[in-house]
Amino acid sequence: MRHPLPCCVILAPDADESLRSLLSDVLGDMGIALRPGGGAERPDVVLALVQREDSMSRVLRVAGNEAGSAPVFALLPFEDERLRRLAVSLGARGCYALGTPLESLKELLRNVVGVPPRPRGPERLADVPGLSGERGRHDDGA
Repeated sequence: MRHPLPCCVILAPDADESLRSLLSDVLGDMGIALRPGGGAERPDVVLALVQREDSMSRVLRVAGNEAGSAPVFALLPFEDERLRRLAVSLGARGCYALGTPLESLKELLRNVVGVPPRPRGPERLADVPGLSGERGRHDDGA
């Protein structure tokens, strides 16, 4: 049985609870379920936390095994073009540097998982399929 939401796995054994909580909130706002690695179902995307350059190869190899055909994104400890190039050369589809705007992580995930951002507030209800039209007016088909 397929998970009802796009599913994201985070492989970050060294991550603190605040990072896990932040990622859970960001992904949840996008309608993506975050779950720990090692499940029977294949994820739609894998986020792999790379703490040090010398561990990148091992982390991305484990992430690739977990991901199957799903894309793997490296979560880098800071913005560094050399680390980005290394991660991509080792198989990461892209990278997100911790401490940079979360919108760039959301954009990476939107492009891969195809999840549109959730509408917020009544001004966006017209964007939701089946919820267009004027407020308070109903067409009864007559």
